Amino acid sequence: MILSDRTIREQLAAGRIVIDPLDESCIQPSSVDLHIDRYFRVFRNHTMRVIDVKEHQEELTELVEIGDGDVFILHPGEFVLGSTLERVALPDDHVARLEGKSSLGRLGLLIHSSLPASERVLILDDSGLRQRRIGDVVTKRMEGSVVGFDPDTFEVSYFPITGWYEGPPDRIYEVRLASGRKVRVTAGHNLFSLDRHGDIRKLRAGELSPGTFVAIPREIPDPPDAQAVFDFRDLIPESLLADVAFEGPVVEQALRQGTYDDLMCTAGYGRHLWHYRNNGRMPGHVVRVASELWDQLGPAERIRPRGGRSSLPVVWPVDDGLAWLIGFYVAEGYRRRTQVNFANTDPALLDRVASILEHWDLPVYRSPGHSITSPSMMLSYFMEWIGTGGKAWEKRVPAAVLGWPQPLLESFLQGLLDGDGTHDRERRCYWSSSPDLVADVLVLAPRLGLRASSSFRDRAKHGLFQVSIPRNEHKVLTSVPLPDRLLVALRTQLGLSQTEAAALIGWRNSHLCNVENRTQADAVKVASLRRIAEGYRGVDSELDLSKLDRLVGGHVAWDRVVDVIDTGESEPVFDLEVRPGGRKIENFVAGSGGLFVSNTAGFVDAGWDGHLTLELSNVANLPITLYPGMKIGQISFLQMTGPAEHPYGSTETGSKYKYQRGPTPSRYFENFQPRKDD
Repeated sequence: MILSDRTIREQLAAGRIVIDPLDESCIQPSSVDLHIDRYFRVFRNHTMRVIDVKEHQEELTELVEIGDGDVFILHPGEFVLGSTLERVALPDDHVARLEGKSSLGRLGLLIHSSLPASERVLILDDSGLRQRRIGDVVTKRMEGSVVGFDPDTFEVSYFPITGWYEGPPDRIYEVRLASGRKVRVTAGHNLFSLDRHGDIRKLRAGELSPGTFVAIPREIPDPPDAQAVFDFRDLIPESLLADVAFEGPVVEQALRQGTYDDLMCTAGYGRHLWHYRNNGRMPGHVVRVASELWDQLGPAERIRPRGGRSSLPVVWPVDDGLAWLIGFYVAEGYRRRTQVNFANTDPALLDRVASILEHWDLPVYRSPGHSITSPSMMLSYFMEWIGTGGKAWEKRVPAAVLGWPQPLLESFLQGLLDGDGTHDRERRCYWSSSPDLVADVLVLAPRLGLRASSSFRDRAKHGLFQVSIPRNEHKVLTSVPLPDRLLVALRTQLGLSQTEAAALIGWRNSHLCNVENRTQADAVKVASLRRIAEGYRGVDSELDLSKLDRLVGGHVAWDRVVDVIDTGESEPVFDLEVRPGGRKIENFVAGSGGLFVSNTAGFVDAGWDGHLTLELSNVANLPITLYPGMKIGQISFLQMTGPAEHPYGSTETGSKYKYQRGPTPSRYFENFQPRKDD
């Protein structure tokens, strides 16, 4: 719950929230404007060869104080730390969000940024794994988990959403990758790359250039308790309940006992009650009103259009055949109101379609040509309700499919490829005129541990996309940003010369020299890193190869940036917080085709007390003048469900920045030091 201006004033008056100094005119309808102090911390890049997060590098930054009447000039591409003029303190049952002023963001000065409402995020909730618009997730405060990766192990998993944020309009950029994936973000939003030591490095979208590697999922594991079942009670639109009927043992018993005779009469079926009782059916909207009967429907009950001849199980479990059939339909099928058609020139594939339809007691008509028609209104409804799309250029992977167990996903993909794809020893390919379907397949691929990329050919009205899924590791998405300094450090720890190390892993000395000196490329193949790891492990089994192992066997792959395009549009922006148990996961899969983005909204924890450090970036083409005391951002406050058990600053949280004054440099190195109570 975001506090209103009235509640903010009440909390300030009670001393539960502190903003000092406070200008009453800065209290907005749901936030308070904050100002920038006269202190800035600039990076002295010439003093350090590398930023080592394990070391306390005091000489890395320099504190600059701006005198009265002076200004601070932030040049294009520069990144500095600033500080709020105000001290902010929160009670143990409130958190806060700090965002930059949108008017400054339009000039290119960024503090924190997010995604526009239309960008899709992979969300795991009670309905399964779905791609949902981030705008819907935030405005509806949807609870669930997102797909993200652990920055320590590179393991992809499902992490609970711990917060939601909606911000003012900001300028939107589109980041396009070589594989066809893309995401729309603000210029200050972070994607993930890799530094030369093999550690995660955040890069703002405004800093990206063609050729930069960013992280995407290599593998997305099955959700916990992954299931594959369609329940028509969840699928059917409320407006169509009167057009269907339910039948089966539970319904027949209720009709025989007369339990719902009064309800049937009230609904206008009194004169035809005998007809429904003789046929063992009940209109859908009547069953829906009889909630206890609705809840008892199961696999033994069936649903059919009123007057229709074919029916389907109310709870329809997905097997390999049904999964394949849905994939084949997405590729080659179309529907009318009363029938579904499958067309293909391969008789064996049509035989399989017919066999699956007959298995589920659905009617089958085989034309003299190359098609099979199932004259089933219920099957047509089903294909529509699960979200397969309409015309060829509107087709989609049904939302529920992404959460299926991997064997069923493989069957679905096989049906898709059998319908409109090719197979050979090198790769599997799929063609489609639907950009959304292609994006869905790019998300489906890592669910199966597959690498996939797409390309586009400008043909006819809608163009043609090709999705390529290579079988060989030397093809798509097998390069890693070159961790040359990590490789040198590991070889040095083993006491090996370049010549000795090259002989150990079966390379020419010049090859290893080029890799370690970064003379020919800024990337290296996963197979090469695996070869190095195996060779070094054979020399010393105790050598810490965890960083190399996570690049070889982790769930993260790396894709090259092709372009960053200024869309010229400004939209309200949204963000999610992902900090389960205080862990800084702080990333989730978003965008078309799926890539990792960072949640960057400024988060202020319960129990905080101190000035807030600002991360300031200039993504414009001209210098920006910063005046001490100018409005720089706005802070909003959110009420927690209850007081934090261990608020910020308590011994258990290991807090590092409480009571800070001025822009405070990173104290991340403390994470590598033993705690006093150890």
